[in-house]
Amino acid sequence: MTAIACLKVFVGEDLCFADSETMAALVAKVAGAYLETAWLWPRRHGLVAPFSFVLADPRALRLDARELQSLARELQKKLFGGEGDGDIALLMFEGDQPDVMRFASTHGDQLRALLLGDDDGLFPGRILKITSQGVRSIAPSGGPIEGSPPAEDLPTLAPGLLPTAVENLFQTPPPAMGWLGVYHLAKERFVGNGVALRATWGNAAFGATEDADVTARNLVCLTAAMVVLTAYRAGHMFLPFSFSSMVKPTMRAAYRPQLEQLPRSARTRLVAQIYDVPREPSFGALKQIRTFLEPHVAVIDLHVRDPGFRIESLSSGAVNTVTLTLCGDDERARLSAIAQFMGDADAYRSRKMWQGVAGLRSQRELELCQRLKTRFLSGPIVAPATAAPSGDVNCRFDSLPYRAAAGAALH
Repeated sequence: MTAIACLKVFVGEDLCFADSETMAALVAKVAGAYLETAWLWPRRHGLVAPFSFVLADPRALRLDARELQSLARELQKKLFGGEGDGDIALLMFEGDQPDVMRFASTHGDQLRALLLGDDDGLFPGRILKITSQGVRSIAPSGGPIEGSPPAEDLPTLAPGLLPTAVENLFQTPPPAMGWLGVYHLAKERFVGNGVALRATWGNAAFGATEDADVTARNLVCLTAAMVVLTAYRAGHMFLPFSFSSMVKPTMRAAYRPQLEQLPRSARTRLVAQIYDVPREPSFGALKQIRTFLEPHVAVIDLHVRDPGFRIESLSSGAVNTVTLTLCGDDERARLSAIAQFMGDADAYRSRKMWQGVAGLRSQRELELCQRLKTRFLSGPIVAPATAAPSGDVNCRFDSLPYRAAAGAALH
């Protein structure tokens, strides 16, 4: 038996997420320190998203929410010094692991009904609201708040083992994830989001040299995508894959288990971004990659750094999109790269492939892409990285860069 739950922290007089990364870091520090001393082995805990912790106990069938009221009091004291406008509220959702992780990735605005005490049926499981003043069961209404077995009996029980899938959640601290909006110029609409580790946001080449490191990082991104797929039902999701990993059978095998866990119903929304593609990839390499990924994704997008990419070496329909990833800090060179890349627009159209430009930083770069009618755009000047996907969003070109709702943007 193992009880697993997500604990979400809400801050402020309106009980919504704080609108700064500083507050998220402070909550993580205070709550983490409390859990280190109060949530002891064989229990496990971990931060899985801003303001969101996963808790597990292999001895319990049901966690005791009363224990977490002390955390609410600690946060209230450390952050605000007492009761008042900065009141703290916690939502605890206990259920199956996929639902727990979906709850962890759900934006606070979508949980407002639960904070008000109304179960909207979005999450099948046990839901409790915890404040420094008390604990209330929202689902089931009026349900138990104590644990099973009782918390005072847990020390007498054998430690037990967590299921492997749950244990894996606590193996390493989760890297900060970022979601990068992808903009369709002609439609003036964000059509989805790419996912990346925060450490790579400023590195067009993703910066890794070892295939194993690259694969491990991309698998973290795949995991993040799986968590939010059901919570965000609109928009495409762009998943990163390294070209050098994809052409090696052993590295492809490492991706297979997680790819097979992607819901089949989501395939039409999934895009494989193959990055660090050489100037002239071989026909055999692209065929291997496409054969491996097509059962799981609907679109294959090659990311290249060479504006002189040899498009003539690709057969019609070999991939869906080729995206130029801008590199370096010399704006003149970056503008030249865009012009050179878009100069082959006729060749791309004749092969039924779209063009995109990623890593856009300046207004001049953005305006050049508009003049040259680049289909897909992304980068800080288009939309800064956010803590959660923005999904499918209309946005006029002259309103770029798009700013996500308060609490979503990361700096």
